[in-house]
Amino acid sequence: MEDNNKYYQSRHFLRLLHRYEKAISEGKTPYMEADELTDIAEYYMTGKQDAKANQAIQAAIDMHPDSVDPQIFLARQRMFYGKLDEARSIIDGITEQDDQEVIYIRAELLIKEGQADKASDFLLDRMSVMQDCLDTYLYDCVSIFMDYDQWELAHEWLLWLADKYPTHPRLPIMEAEIKMGLDDYEGAYTQLKTILDDEPYDSEAWNLLSETCTQLGYQDEAIEAADYSLAINPQDTGALLMKGNAYMHGGLTAEAIDLYKQYLDLQPDDLSIQISLSLCLCSEERFKEILPLLEKAEKYARKLPDHEAELSQILQVKAFALSRLDRISEAISTIEKAKEVTDEAVLWKCYMTEGDIYLWGKQTKLAEENFSKALERSPEKGDTLFNIALAYSNAGYNDVAIDLLDDVWTIFGTEEGKFVVPYLANCYLRKNDMENYLIYLKLAPSCDRDATRIIFRDRFPDIAPEEYYAYAYKEIHGTFPKDYEEDLPF
Repeated sequence: MEDNNKYYQSRHFLRLLHRYEKAISEGKTPYMEADELTDIAEYYMTGKQDAKANQAIQAAIDMHPDSVDPQIFLARQRMFYGKLDEARSIIDGITEQDDQEVIYIRAELLIKEGQADKASDFLLDRMSVMQDCLDTYLYDCVSIFMDYDQWELAHEWLLWLADKYPTHPRLPIMEAEIKMGLDDYEGAYTQLKTILDDEPYDSEAWNLLSETCTQLGYQDEAIEAADYSLAINPQDTGALLMKGNAYMHGGLTAEAIDLYKQYLDLQPDDLSIQISLSLCLCSEERFKEILPLLEKAEKYARKLPDHEAELSQILQVKAFALSRLDRISEAISTIEKAKEVTDEAVLWKCYMTEGDIYLWGKQTKLAEENFSKALERSPEKGDTLFNIALAYSNAGYNDVAIDLLDDVWTIFGTEEGKFVVPYLANCYLRKNDMENYLIYLKLAPSCDRDATRIIFRDRFPDIAPEEYYAYAYKEIHGTFPKDYEEDLPF
């Protein structure tokens, strides 16, 4: 995808596109080679302009009926819309079965059918006819498995590429991205730092470093890496996205909102970022802004194949927002729609949302019933119970929340479960139990510093989490605690 984006921004492609669009605007179809028209169709497809893509590819077929490229495009388009049988029929009808692109599309079809290992075997078997361009073939095979998130197979093919072509220029960056795909973020971090030491103007590496740092919790470094990428290319959508993600993970939702909006100005149909923006707006309690955004996202998601997961999440966020606007019946109706498109394995998330809606509507018995269903079906009991506790706390049922957080601490154990301490401090603050609030706030930074900062930073701006206890004590008692006063420079 990175290589495609660079090509679409190249002077050569932009000249082709201008020539094509100028002729079309005059009611003509310009004569072009099959690969040129296919590139234009793929460009339109990438931009979700299906009608224009179909027009360009039909021109390619009319002019070059025996060409492979338009047939490959049609097969991939059918695959995108989940019409795998039609895709296979198109591929079978291509006469040049040893064409490199035909081999690739057959492998992709196998992956789409859930047969990734068989796809790898097929590509390995066809390697014998690719000896004249083996470096390209091996690189493309790695890329295919990366594109479909088949990270273990991508790693296997990367090892073959490294063995045959140890100086291949894309090896380091692909190795780093595969490490990320395999959740080895520490390894990816080291790899990317090495790449950037050698090539400090590699914006792709800066973007990947930003993503890696976000996953590792290095929020300041994640933002800095995205800024370096934006300095290289201010219009880099990947850098905008990574910086937004870093802010979101760091709890700086207002900053994340601004960046996600900038990103969506350039990539308006990115469902995942529409959802991320909606979640940030939820955190800022800007619920009226969310509904138009989600209405648009829902309409778009319903038109796409294989997007049930995104549609389910859109509907769940929409239901949540409606409940916060006290439109409880609409919220319940929306969550019922979400259940219809949600995979059974994650249906428990809908019950969580439904429980939260009923809780917000003061229907505690129905809330408890749905939370029980969620807890029963969830594969992560401790995490789910923790989120139920937060739902009770946010709805003002702090005594229930405290009991549940104590249960979570017991489930996880003394050391691992101490992450609940900042949330306990917040519950005691909300119920005006200042004695216990101070006890837990004092412990909070050593238990989960980031959570402490996110929860209390608005109460104690420009102060390190380790200082919160002293300033809270002064708020309540009018003076700093004695052990703190001894360290003051005045």
